[in-house]
Amino acid sequence: MFVSVGRWCARRPKRTIAAWLLLLLALGAAVALCGRVTSEAVSIPGSDSQAAADAARAFPGSASGKQPLVLHTGAGGADLTSAGARDAVAAAARNIAGVDHVVAVTTPYEGAGRAAMSADGHTAFLSVELDVTDRDITPEVTRRIVDAARPAEAAGIEVTPGGSLAAAADKGSTRHSEIIGLLAALAILWFGFRSAVAATVPLIAAVVGLGVSLSAVGLLGHLMDMPSAGSTIAAMIGLGVGVDYSLFCLTRFRELLGDGVSVEDAAALTTAASGKAVAFAGCAVVAALASLALGGLPLLHALALAPGIAVLVAVAATLTLLPALFALLGRSLAPTPTASGPVAPDAATAPGPAASDAVAPHPAVSDAAAADVSALGPVATDAAAGGGWRRVAERVARQPWRHLIGALLLVAVLAAPAAGLTFGQLDGGDKVSSTASRTAYDRLAGAFGPGVNGPVQVTDALPDPASGPTDPRVAKVTDALKDTPGVAAVGPPQLSPDGRTARWQVTPTTAPGDPETARLVHRLRESTLPAATADTGRGAHVSGAPAAQLDLNDRLSRRLPAIIAFVLVIAALLLLLAFRSVVVAATAAVLNLVSVAAAYGVLTALFQQGWGAGALGLDGPVPIPGYVPLLMFAVLFGLSMDYEVFLLSAVREAYLKSGDHRGSVITGLARTGGIITSAALIMVCVFLSYLLSDDPVVKMFGIGLATAVALDATLVRGVLVPAAMILLGKANWWLPGWLDRALPRIDIEGGDHAPPPGPATEPEPGPEAEPDPEAAPPVTVRKT
Repeated sequence: MFVSVGRWCARRPKRTIAAWLLLLLALGAAVALCGRVTSEAVSIPGSDSQAAADAARAFPGSASGKQPLVLHTGAGGADLTSAGARDAVAAAARNIAGVDHVVAVTTPYEGAGRAAMSADGHTAFLSVELDVTDRDITPEVTRRIVDAARPAEAAGIEVTPGGSLAAAADKGSTRHSEIIGLLAALAILWFGFRSAVAATVPLIAAVVGLGVSLSAVGLLGHLMDMPSAGSTIAAMIGLGVGVDYSLFCLTRFRELLGDGVSVEDAAALTTAASGKAVAFAGCAVVAALASLALGGLPLLHALALAPGIAVLVAVAATLTLLPALFALLGRSLAPTPTASGPVAPDAATAPGPAASDAVAPHPAVSDAAAADVSALGPVATDAAAGGGWRRVAERVARQPWRHLIGALLLVAVLAAPAAGLTFGQLDGGDKVSSTASRTAYDRLAGAFGPGVNGPVQVTDALPDPASGPTDPRVAKVTDALKDTPGVAAVGPPQLSPDGRTARWQVTPTTAPGDPETARLVHRLRESTLPAATADTGRGAHVSGAPAAQLDLNDRLSRRLPAIIAFVLVIAALLLLLAFRSVVVAATAAVLNLVSVAAAYGVLTALFQQGWGAGALGLDGPVPIPGYVPLLMFAVLFGLSMDYEVFLLSAVREAYLKSGDHRGSVITGLARTGGIITSAALIMVCVFLSYLLSDDPVVKMFGIGLATAVALDATLVRGVLVPAAMILLGKANWWLPGWLDRALPRIDIEGGDHAPPPGPATEPEPGPEAEPDPEAAPPVTVRKT
């Protein structure tokens, strides 16, 4: 199938490229027409906060609730209670009321808004209600509202949007990060290929795929709550794997051209070989992301779906658009004597397993066959092949225990801070100081106390309608809330139109992300409300951002072991199918945890503990939301399968040819070390470019993913895996007979196509051996 797809696209390059461009234009037009929608809403089915939010639907109100527009004058400025300020604010409120989607504006001079004026009279806020939900508040809506407040600004009053208005205003484009990532990738590719044409091909495929996937994710926001971080993560992953997948295939294509294979055949065989490996790697990433469905949270579904779409589009572009580009550019992509690819000529092959799925190497490897390694081309154990990576492999092979222990100790040092990793809640105070969210947060906290930025709502369902706020059942809860430690203020109780639901707004004494606020939520749920409602048996619930985040983190903590176990099992099964070895599958799955643990340690040290926070553009330590480590785990485990497949494929192919455990590990690392590190370097540059974002969550993903990929491509693939395989020796390829018979036989690279016709030299004959039903069929390899 893969060879047919590659050949079809190579024979119709202009038609294939036009189809991709039409798809890109159609999706782009749809986004321009319908808009790109994001939402930070968090739904947690079955939680106490969700029960409270559902009960609150009994109260009339705007779709987005009350959004603050903060008014502030400096210490030397006019008092907001002065006549001039009142007139200016009133004029601003009238203008804002006339803005599209605004349904009501409450000033701090009205009875319902008097609590919105600070004691010193220098800070207040307007409450703006809109007829659209939070996810439909766009930067344009916020800009029009702020522009309508010019009468207040003309009077010397600073106007800053808060809440969802600020979140919309702070939605910055990550285009600068993507451009920097692409430029870094271009530099690395040009340095490797020494050809401008070859260097741009992976970027073209990646950019087209990125445009398609980001447009699809943007449109998806109309159908589900898609957080803004979703599209950013999709861009990070889509750009990284798009360039990487294209690089692997381009390397194979150039090698085939160098062997004298025709352009069309080279494109078809590249798709059948490296393209099949790319499809396998992409499916591994998607399978790991699918594990997040076990979390039972719409937020996780959205955060997994966005990068999953980006990966699938990248795979599709690699299998179809890339062969078309190969055919169109043809021999201009062929290597020259001075530029054979990003790694040494003999290491340039994007390797895969042999053209079979044999359980073990041929048991009888003759001396003649072992001596005739020169006929094996790139697989040969020539000492010059692989350059620096061959020397690394030989050092590891000489002292495997020392390197294994040393690498594990280094990882332990990096991972040590992860022992203190806790899930927390980000709030406006964790934003960059230049953002509207941070400015509004600081001004409101300074004027009204930190808890005003994260109030909680208490909702109580009554069996019989209440007579009013003074109803004994309602008054008892009000008094209990006021007496609860950690409560700064309790708003007057509100009753639903039918009188059967009561609601209170409770302002904590601490900030939304402060652990004390989480303790207050626990206190309300476990002692205050049960005691206040014990005589009636009714159920009161607590919601609001702090309560929802607490429920989210608790849910993630409980589901984390199941998700990790699921990903480990899926990874081991995929590797078992690919390499037909229980030991290789289990070892690789466990070693994949190494880079993840180190990434968690670096994440904890830099963000939660605040080491070097200033260098990251942060003012100090910030909490780590629970979904960040969870999503990172799924993504990293999927990405690590990519490098695992390429390394183990080369090792197994060499072992099937020579039967030498130690030599095959050295050859495999020598062949793949250069291309793996080149691909990883591109991905690291892409991830680090997102540190320019103002969003702490985006910075977390950038640092965490870059750290893990860098360690995975060097320490894990370059030291730990080779050392472990050398120590395990022949046991690496153990597979019980009954399992061998039960497992389906698949071939990641090659095996479903015949050698191409062309001027390539026919393979040299090797010594004949007795056929072995357990062994792989002979692999046709061409001299170079």
